[in-house]
Amino acid sequence: MQAFKPTSFIVGLTGGIGSGKTVCSDHFDALGVPVIDTDIIAREIVEPGQPALQQLVDAFGRSILNQDQTLDRSALRKIAFASAEAKLKLDQITHPAIYDLTISKVSEVTFPYCVLVIPLLNSDSAYLDFLRRVLVVTAARETKIERVKKRSKLSRDEVVRIMETQLSDGDRLKIADDIIENDASLAEAQQQVEVLHKKYLELGLQD
Repeated sequence: MQAFKPTSFIVGLTGGIGSGKTVCSDHFDALGVPVIDTDIIAREIVEPGQPALQQLVDAFGRSILNQDQTLDRSALRKIAFASAEAKLKLDQITHPAIYDLTISKVSEVTFPYCVLVIPLLNSDSAYLDFLRRVLVVTAARETKIERVKKRSKLSRDEVVRIMETQLSDGDRLKIADDIIENDASLAEAQQQVEVLHKKYLELGLQD
């Protein structure tokens, strides 16, 4: 991965499933802040014609493609998560492609700051090399479980299993500069975003 020095002030936003990080990133967007989401970029890099898709086909075979030559994500997951070696191969193809497209998008930002949504951000992440602040969105465990159950129709056990595969809030908070505690209403989460928006604008303009 290439070294990168952004010209704008970059805030990394992260949080676990059900924390409400999308509510927060959507409000930053509504305030006019450029928001770049690595989950969206992860889908863009495997669109037809993209080099990463061809690399995945070369690595895992044409069975990971639908009839229209788009990626069959379910088929890829079954193959790539079948072994540690296959998962490593998947990561070696996708992670650099996601990173490169991310910094390309960040380089185009002209606003005083931008929010970079990184659900998998951890203490070993290459993104920390250029993030100026890390914002972690948290919520109580039961709050997160109920939110995910409501929107996804998954059972409690299924939600808990997903949560157990993710980084804990405790680990996320070790890299946090700012925290949004999102246990209450939408309006209260948005109010916290607006406070941070003013702070980040000042920091970005001073930078």
